Amino acid sequence: MEVIESILQGLEEKKFLLDLVLLLSAASIGGWLSGLIKMPKVLGQILLGIILGPTVLGWLNGQNEMIHTMSEIGVIFLMFLAGLETDVNELKSSGKGASVIAAGGVIFPLFFGTVIPYLLFKQYLPEGTGHQQFLFALYIGTILTATSVSISVSVLRDMKKLSSKEGLSILSAAIIDDVLGIILLAVITGMVNPSGNSSIIGLIIRIVSFFVITFIVGIIISKLITSFAMGSAWSEKIIIFAIISCFLFAFMAEVFKIAAITGAYLVGVIFSTTPYQRKITDRIQVLAYSLFTPIFFVSIGLKVAITSEIFKYWKYAIVIVLIAVFGKIIGCGLGALISKFNLRQAFQIGVGMIARAEVALIIASQGVASKVISDATFTSIVLLVVISTIVTPPLLKFSFSNKKAEEAV
Repeated sequence: MEVIESILQGLEEKKFLLDLVLLLSAASIGGWLSGLIKMPKVLGQILLGIILGPTVLGWLNGQNEMIHTMSEIGVIFLMFLAGLETDVNELKSSGKGASVIAAGGVIFPLFFGTVIPYLLFKQYLPEGTGHQQFLFALYIGTILTATSVSISVSVLRDMKKLSSKEGLSILSAAIIDDVLGIILLAVITGMVNPSGNSSIIGLIIRIVSFFVITFIVGIIISKLITSFAMGSAWSEKIIIFAIISCFLFAFMAEVFKIAAITGAYLVGVIFSTTPYQRKITDRIQVLAYSLFTPIFFVSIGLKVAITSEIFKYWKYAIVIVLIAVFGKIIGCGLGALISKFNLRQAFQIGVGMIARAEVALIIASQGVASKVISDATFTSIVLLVVISTIVTPPLLKFSFSNKKAEEAV
């Protein structure tokens, strides 16, 4: 008996190894199945996570800390690699257009995500005065402005379109979108909860400070690495230095109240200007795409289980999903047209901004906890996450690889 108890105890202590086996196997099978129907592998990984969610979450004890940490590392590496593959000159030239695209992608979902629930679905807003309910609706609109670019980045990398003009515009607009969303969320939260201690001016100062510091440090790092590029000793240490820098900038971004993925992307851009850009990319993508990013995409699926509650307010949920999806396609698409992109390119950029994932879920969870949004709205956001993560990969592939996409828009 003692031997059996010892074995069982050992299994419990090392269960995380079986967790990894389970998640990586699911990611491999999902990617393989997607390949069979000529779809991006990220689609299969997310779908398999959704299908296995109810069973696997019980086994994983509700998404244990180690899996969560590995998935966070996965998305950080994904955005770091996106930065490494960015052409700085192209990024500079896309800056003005990306700002217009991001503005459209915030304005349209915010406006319709506020007005339609307030006018047509007040029964699903928390109780309060007319002014309070308008603020509650405004919070819903704010949730719908969030963009999860990690899914689009993975698909664009697979199609070798990440460095295209459209791909860079999606990346740049998503970063600007992220900053606008953070500021907007702080403003709305302050309006809903005036007793809060958040300072909008302080937040803006922190954000500006982060980008200024990153720019200055980036120039220094780039020049130093380029100066020592001929040293063989430095060449061997560049990979670990790049990884340390990636995590450090991701951490600093969080400290300055910006998403960690923004810091990871920016430091990737910094290293893309060095002679070691290709070496760093080749080494890190093996590590990232073999272990961390597959876990990230499967874990997205695990988080978004849909319950039977959705049938009670399915009309409201569908409207929320349509506002979120078409708000990005139309808003970002119009921004792209204003920025001199053609109709097909505008559609590609709009599709690239559709996906919602962890950010929307986090904001929605905070809203439920603060009683700013109802359970009906939260369930609708969960449905949005499921649908947007499923439709984004095939729509992106369609828009880039099929000329009929031009006719579709």
